Amino acid sequence: MGLKIKIQRTGNGGDTSSPSLWTVLTSGLLARKWLGRAAPRLPQLPLEPARNTLLYFRTRGCTVCGLIDMQVAAACHQSGVDLLIVDRYTKSDAPEDQTIYAQRGNILDFGGPINTAYQIGTYPSLVLINSEGKIVLKDVGNRAKPDIYGEYLKNKFAVLLG
Repeated sequence: MGLKIKIQRTGNGGDTSSPSLWTVLTSGLLARKWLGRAAPRLPQLPLEPARNTLLYFRTRGCTVCGLIDMQVAAACHQSGVDLLIVDRYTKSDAPEDQTIYAQRGNILDFGGPINTAYQIGTYPSLVLINSEGKIVLKDVGNRAKPDIYGEYLKNKFAVLLG
């Protein structure tokens, strides 16, 4: 005898491109299982071979993301880590101005296929991929106060990549 739960989302007009409840609830708990794995390769994700890369997953309405954006960018720049910002939008909520996504490093994850491939359901989330293409960090949620987040990241980079 097993427990069976069915969750039906109807509040967004039938748009099922937002993360599943299971992904939201387990993304932090199962983050460690990603360590050492090869990073999923997707056509819309321009990972450079032999480069350390941080995937910074954000979504509309993420207040914490707005507080740490500049610190994430500065830590990556100072540590020589490529930064790819992945903004998730549901299919029913595309951004009005998409010009920023024409710039290298800014990726519009319309409908969430990149988020789904990396099982991201909580924001902000960070995935650090080393120069060998392996995931060495999957950080879900805010692990440090916004005012010291840059130092937190630089320390992580030094330990994991140095």
